[in-house]
Amino acid sequence: MNKTQMNQFNMMKSVDQFFTNHQSLVSTNPAIVAAVNKLKSLISDINSLSNVQAVNTKADSAIKAEVKKRLINTALKVAGGLSAQAAATGDARLKQAADITLSELNVMREADLLIKIRTIHEAALPIAAELAVWGVALSDIDDLIAIADEYSTQSPAIRNLVAKTEQATTDLKARMKEANTLLKDTLDAMMLPFKTLQPSLYGEYLNARAIVDLGGGRTTAPVDTKPAE
Repeated sequence: MNKTQMNQFNMMKSVDQFFTNHQSLVSTNPAIVAAVNKLKSLISDINSLSNVQAVNTKADSAIKAEVKKRLINTALKVAGGLSAQAAATGDARLKQAADITLSELNVMREADLLIKIRTIHEAALPIAAELAVWGVALSDIDDLIAIADEYSTQSPAIRNLVAKTEQATTDLKARMKEANTLLKDTLDAMMLPFKTLQPSLYGEYLNARAIVDLGGGRTTAPVDTKPAE
């Protein structure tokens, strides 16, 4: 929710509180009751959408980065064992599979990184016993796939969060527009008779309808505040 929306939302809650404070006014007029209940429903929707909108992906991105770090460290450990075994046996295939550096892994696209991880795993698994002498355990080889699977599930989760917050932003804008229209076209018109019937009550309503700029402290009234003729 941006600053303008926040200012408007605070005004809507003030109007809702005004009608709560004047239950007798609401209870005796079915049309006002219906409009106020609609406003309450919109306020609830806006509040829920604002909570969804406020969710960010920083924590999820940090988790993904940590998983990637573990994946790369494990890949380098296994690749190191493959490289040593390739040197000991003169195996060109193993040497090619192990030919990777930290900087290369760090800058790889996600899809390419996962392909490389599986290539290392496929080269290492058949010779797990031979790699043990180079400090590579079978659990390290298995971890390649386990961590790769964990890493690959992070991106959809982050994308889903982004999609939800973007949709919430769109829906929130629509609810804000609906609530502002309800106030301007319906409740303002319904309250207009009180301008002459109960001027002090009407003035209180105008104060509730005023939009306070939380940043600058200025107040603007969106409805006609001129005295009755």
